[in-house]
Amino acid sequence: MIKISKTKKKKTIILTLIIFILLLTSAVIWSNSYIETENIIYSGSDIPEAFDGVKIVHLSDYHNHGGSYEDRLVSKIKSAEPDYIFLTGDQADSYLTDTDKVDSFFRKVSETAPCYLVWGNHEKSLDTNEFSKIKNSAENCGITILDGKSADIERDGQNITVTGTYSCPEDFSVYSEKNDSDGFNIWLHHFPEDFEKIADGTKSAGYQTDLMFSGHAHGGLIGLPFSGGLFAPGQGFFPEYTSGIYTYNGSSMIVSRGLGNSSVTLRLFDPFHLVVCELERKNDSNH
Repeated sequence: MIKISKTKKKKTIILTLIIFILLLTSAVIWSNSYIETENIIYSGSDIPEAFDGVKIVHLSDYHNHGGSYEDRLVSKIKSAEPDYIFLTGDQADSYLTDTDKVDSFFRKVSETAPCYLVWGNHEKSLDTNEFSKIKNSAENCGITILDGKSADIERDGQNITVTGTYSCPEDFSVYSEKNDSDGFNIWLHHFPEDFEKIADGTKSAGYQTDLMFSGHAHGGLIGLPFSGGLFAPGQGFFPEYTSGIYTYNGSSMIVSRGLGNSSVTLRLFDPFHLVVCELERKNDSNH
């Protein structure tokens, strides 16, 4: 029987621990610096012909990251060649607020494509002065702010409707004038946990949310195999809606894992997430 000395055992344990720490450190660095681009094709028969092939870049939870990271992110956004950009909240961070970084980001993305924005919980938590700066910056950049409003996006004489909310509406009928029951309707809303309520509410009001864009969940913070992540604000442990596309009651939702971290929050196996959604018109004969 071969005996292993205590000294050799100790060295093996130390070496194993060092390797584990190095691998974990590498995973943390990768998760908090790498930007993953996910291309999603959304098909629907209600998409107007003029919007067939349109690309939408979805940005959420930037948390005024700034620096060289901003340059890398903007470069990726531009390379996607979007027709429109949707910003679904928390472009600012209420803990480590830097309005100059938000302004810089707004200026660069608004030069790339027409932008539509809704606020997240971090913007709504800012003091009045900081929020005014960010709101004015968005307006000065020509970004359309949808704070409980709907807007038509026109392309070659055809329209789609985009509605944006912060609080989940109690009465969805107030948006029925803009949202056509036979048209294509998009909803921007920071909180994915409200998806089912919005899908049911719009259908009950006589129209339908075809496609919703959300963020907030940060991918569950820690990526787990065969799961949506460990924890998400508003959903708790093992959240249902964290990343990618979901369907419910005739509606679909695309969730971004976000493009920044709030305060000192870190991710693991959960890299930053740039969503590129291409609209594809489905012929009625194939529907």
